[in-house]
Amino acid sequence: MRTKDENKIRAIKAAVIALAQQDGFTNLTTAKVAKRAGVSPATIYLNYKDKTDMLSRLYEEVKDDLHQGLAEAIAAAGAEIEAQLRAALHFSVAQTLAHPREAHFVSALWTNQELLDDAARAYGQGTAAPLVQLFQRLNASPDFTDAPAVIVASVASLPTIVLQTATDSVNQATIEQAIDVAVKALKR
Repeated sequence: MRTKDENKIRAIKAAVIALAQQDGFTNLTTAKVAKRAGVSPATIYLNYKDKTDMLSRLYEEVKDDLHQGLAEAIAAAGAEIEAQLRAALHFSVAQTLAHPREAHFVSALWTNQELLDDAARAYGQGTAAPLVQLFQRLNASPDFTDAPAVIVASVASLPTIVLQTATDSVNQATIEQAIDVAVKALKR
């Protein structure tokens, strides 16, 4: 039985992320991934069932990487809900700045969920537990809107969307303004 070659798996991951950003998901093929990763197409199929499985498993892995430290950042903000929300937004911005390709990959797949399998969609919602808990506290607070999690998450994504779409003109003041707008939008 063959063992997994971690270097090849990392190369596949890097190739998928780069190609997805460069060409989009529609033009992403396992042949292109194999060529970019410097592996045979058979290597991809040793690790993933098909393109959907590959995207789904990599989505889960990259999402885990991006959320590493989120719970601690929220907890470090103290007990005030608004401070926790701001900490979560700052954390997301910092992760997007530190890992722009990975953040774009996760964001693009989350908005194209038909490319993910059911397990990845469920995983995406489950791994966001610190955010889900924060959103629940926001909804329970008399100071914040009682909106469905999808609306809260969409509004909360504003600072990273600003960062990803207006990279030439974004500075710290713009990010702070985007965070202020998101927080105000979620308040009653």
